[in-house]
Amino acid sequence: MIIFLYGKNKKEWQLRDYGDNRIPLSQDERKYMKKEKTIKIKVTVLLLIVLFLILSVVIALYPFANRDLTYRFTTDQGEYTVLKTNLEISQESVPEFLFEQSEHVIIREVTVYGQVKSMLLAKWEGHKFAEYVDSVDDGEKQYTDDGVVFTGEDCVRLFMNDAFQQKSKELSASFFLERVLLEEIFLAIFCMGWMCLKVLEERLTKGCGNNHGPVFEIKKFAHDIIDYGQYMVYAARTDLKAEVANSYLNRLWWLLEPFFNMLVYVIVFGQVMGNSIRNYATFVYSALLMWGLFNKTVNYSVKLVRNNKDIVTKVYVPKFILLLSNMILNIFKLLFSLIVLIVMMIIFRIPVGMQTLLVFPAYLVLLLFAFGLGMIFLHFGVYVDDLSYAVVILLNMLMFLSGVFYDVMTTLPEPLNMCMMTLNPVAMIVTTMRSALLYRTVVNVPVLVIWGILSVFLCCVGVHIVYKNENSYVKVV
Repeated sequence: MIIFLYGKNKKEWQLRDYGDNRIPLSQDERKYMKKEKTIKIKVTVLLLIVLFLILSVVIALYPFANRDLTYRFTTDQGEYTVLKTNLEISQESVPEFLFEQSEHVIIREVTVYGQVKSMLLAKWEGHKFAEYVDSVDDGEKQYTDDGVVFTGEDCVRLFMNDAFQQKSKELSASFFLERVLLEEIFLAIFCMGWMCLKVLEERLTKGCGNNHGPVFEIKKFAHDIIDYGQYMVYAARTDLKAEVANSYLNRLWWLLEPFFNMLVYVIVFGQVMGNSIRNYATFVYSALLMWGLFNKTVNYSVKLVRNNKDIVTKVYVPKFILLLSNMILNIFKLLFSLIVLIVMMIIFRIPVGMQTLLVFPAYLVLLLFAFGLGMIFLHFGVYVDDLSYAVVILLNMLMFLSGVFYDVMTTLPEPLNMCMMTLNPVAMIVTTMRSALLYRTVVNVPVLVIWGILSVFLCCVGVHIVYKNENSYVKVV
């Protein structure tokens, strides 16, 4: 005989199994099991934190060997030539790189890479590295601030002076970037391990109560997406029509808003940044489109439940459906605004290549991160009224720390620039997108993958929190 004893929420029960008979747990037993489970979770989290701190100390103190450096030169012809060197290179060494038409070469930009070939260690502007060199006899020296450039009909040779040599030694000996990457890799592994433990726990306790395990919630999430898919699209379409219902310029506002924001940044910062950043207008506009998508999603999520009080209190709709509907709306407006970006790329003759495809993974990681963060803010925004003010302030700070109108690697000092590239996902994603779109350069791939994993974990956490608490939102609002 099986007796079911319902708990306080009328949805969960716990049973004690003695052979073929199942006896319901008493109230004291349920309290004890709940307390024991809470203690077990706290101990597990504490152990993971201690293990992470131990690994962090080991990574920070481990004496890595010096690394080889890779210098990439961007010329006036837009060509990239990779030159490998190591710490043993001396002032008399002559690394050389060939050009098809090289009576003289203008070096626009120099980027330095270490062990991770897609992660920048440093970036130097061309005018600081090599001046315009006229055609001279082969072997004649032309001195610049940072080195000596040889020109000839076959090749360009570079001598490293003391300042350049010292900088190379510092970059070769410093493993700051690799240490941070290892920390993030271990963090991603811990998140994946935590998910695996929860899945295992869910499998072992299947059928023993109200299940909020990862597999159950992922299946429920997928079913809700299918069931409410038409509603999401319909709601997004309705909101789009409502935005321009009484507007004279109609959908043109979706083009004009980011365009005029771009003009403001170009006018204000163009005199400072425009001389050192190629295609500065396109540089700013492409970042503003990406930032706008992230900013609007996170901002909307904080007051989502309160702003949709009529829907939340009258019918059941999974709360993430409302957030996804708003994200669909913002994505459609983004696609409309891309018309201006395409026109600008044609006007400034910005070529595209296979590297441009990296734009799509960058946007995907941004959307996952925005959705996960939005789900967490959605939950706490129901209970904390002041959260919306705090989020606005934090987003304004994040915009200025994410390199929307400047290049993080060249503008910020070391090691702050690398901290922003590895620890600030928005700065990393924006830089990755712009490098692929405007300069046909693949950068930050390892960090993009790591933050993709962390964003998926963040989405699972956000969905779990909302699923577990969404029935109580009606009482609060």
